Amino acid sequence: MFLHFPTINKAQIYLITALTLLYPKLSMGQSLQDGIYTEEQASRGAEEYASRCASCHSADLRGNSNSPSLIGLSFMFIWEGRSLGELFTKMSTEMPTDQPGSLSQQSYAAILAFILQSNEFPSGSTELASNADRLEPIPISSQ
Repeated sequence: MFLHFPTINKAQIYLITALTLLYPKLSMGQSLQDGIYTEEQASRGAEEYASRCASCHSADLRGNSNSPSLIGLSFMFIWEGRSLGELFTKMSTEMPTDQPGSLSQQSYAAILAFILQSNEFPSGSTELASNADRLEPIPISSQ
């Protein structure tokens, strides 16, 4: 008994190779370890955070008795296992508490980039998306 495998021509091999090289993460998805924000975006986010978030979450992102910490083990305890899209949605619909949803989507993304940078996730060459749907598949994970 012989197994029959379909033949693949050179053009198909070239196409498969090109797609593999151009889109290496096509099947794996993104993670926080992939550098999904830029340093410049995080820098903009730091400025936005200082003016719009620090009064509640404190300048060092550690929060207080009324606002949760946005860094370290406390942050990961709340958010690990959830998606970046869920965090972005919470930020963009509920923050700042005195004017929910009052910032632009780009500002929320920049603040989120600053939070990722503050949690020592690596930066990269592409800005973090300012769309919850694009962030939804990215898990919040320390690994």
